[in-house]
Amino acid sequence: MSFFTIGQVNVEQPKNEKAPINLERKIDVLFKDIKNTDPGVSLGILKDNKLIIQKNYGLANLEYQIPITKTTVFHSASVSKQFTAFAILLLEAEGKLSLDDDIRKYIPELHKFERKITLRNLANHTSGIRDQHNLARLAGWNSEDIITNNQVLELIYNQKELNFTTNNQFMYSNSGYTLLAEVVARVSKQSFADFTKERIFVPLKMTQTQFTDKVGLLTKNKAYSYYKENNSYRKDIYQNASIGASNLAITINDLSKWSVNFTTYTVGSKKIFNAMTKLEKLNNGNSYGYGLGLFINSYKGIPKIEHSGLDASYQAYIAWFPKQNISVVFLSNSGELNGGSIIRKLTGFCLDEFVNQQKSSSKKLTKKNTYVKIAAKNLKKHEGFYWNSKDRFSRELRIDNGSLNYVGGDGKLTKLNSIDKNEYEFYTKEYTAVKLDKTKMNVVLDDGYTLKFNKYIPANYTKKSIKEFIGTYYSKELNTTYSFYTKDYQLIANHQRTGDFKLKAIKNDFFIGNKGSFRNVTFTRNKSQQVTGFKVSSSRAKNVVFKKINI
Repeated sequence: MSFFTIGQVNVEQPKNEKAPINLERKIDVLFKDIKNTDPGVSLGILKDNKLIIQKNYGLANLEYQIPITKTTVFHSASVSKQFTAFAILLLEAEGKLSLDDDIRKYIPELHKFERKITLRNLANHTSGIRDQHNLARLAGWNSEDIITNNQVLELIYNQKELNFTTNNQFMYSNSGYTLLAEVVARVSKQSFADFTKERIFVPLKMTQTQFTDKVGLLTKNKAYSYYKENNSYRKDIYQNASIGASNLAITINDLSKWSVNFTTYTVGSKKIFNAMTKLEKLNNGNSYGYGLGLFINSYKGIPKIEHSGLDASYQAYIAWFPKQNISVVFLSNSGELNGGSIIRKLTGFCLDEFVNQQKSSSKKLTKKNTYVKIAAKNLKKHEGFYWNSKDRFSRELRIDNGSLNYVGGDGKLTKLNSIDKNEYEFYTKEYTAVKLDKTKMNVVLDDGYTLKFNKYIPANYTKKSIKEFIGTYYSKELNTTYSFYTKDYQLIANHQRTGDFKLKAIKNDFFIGNKGSFRNVTFTRNKSQQVTGFKVSSSRAKNVVFKKINI
């Protein structure tokens, strides 16, 4: 039996170790479709700080047919964030900073927003600062571009508006962790890569782990990532050297050592890990499932601490069940694998093996027993189109044969059974409730998930009227331009780097795009009703302003 040592704790390698046979068999079956010519996976299962199972499937390098082993180094994407939060907390423990310090104390280059943004706001994703990846895509950057850390910082410094008032919402933002890494560098007077190596990786004997802060930095035993195109694998190029939010290179062995440190505190302290795993709260007092660099939730009633990562075609994951002291660690270089589904199955396998799982407490909706007849005038006011802004799709309510009907995405009409004049239900493959309130519609699915819609009047542009949006628009915050032209009834956007893409008209002055982060577009007008610009929003960058430069 071989060992690698973490402080005073030995983590046993599974070589010659008697692993749970049933669990090992299930894992082998889960990955049976990975051929020895495919990219693949490295994973570990830990119980009571012992690495009881370590498995490798597929190739680290397809060109040279190099297999994945326990010493293969993977890009771990957002799994990096917990290390950045940990570095900040190490400095706080030494009295060199406070989580409640204003970020501009350390980075005065950042715009002075109306409300103070603290280091804590950055670490718990409540700052409101727009996400750097969404901004970069809007600016025309792509994943194959060589992107330096300084370029990303300049992009963040140039932002003059927030997604929301600080600490009023939770919105995951990579920008916050890039800024935190810069704070670590400025306070410690070391590069972030050097600080984390000296203070975390060397003490934990994580000998193959590093933050890659330079494009082209050599990494021994590196796995390249791949995706499929026309049934052939293509190398997924990743040349972004921005650190803090991402860019940790690590092996499954080293990720296991880090997992053990959750309970041994060889580096850091119980106080630091308690801070990382304590649910943070918004201004209204509500928590939202995140601490500092880690998500805090549960699996079938069992408390769980976790974080996943996805960049290019790399996938990474770490989860810890503190009450059972079980950890799952996972690294992959295949864009073809459904990482989320795999993780759920791995988690289930582990808990089936070691824990008597609690039954889910979720309650399903139940059918009402009686229906009422609604007057035609009350049905008429609900007829029309409804827009779901989160998932970007519409639904229609239509009166047919004296009944109000829900029109699905396939155009099929389903009669709504009326419970009262504002509440209905229907059945297709599952029970669905529909709740109406003036111009709003909530569609409640069988598992309780709610889809929210707002009533709207669909756009009806003519071949002539669509032309009023033609022009060139500039964003000072992104230092980039988009041009618009029309073809028949279609508005088309163009960026010099990303090319042409179509915009679909939803309602007056509101369009949706399907290119990168160019998603929801609302045009603005002056008092004379001339189009003067637009605001574009994506999932994590809201209302980025573009001004028309040829009115």
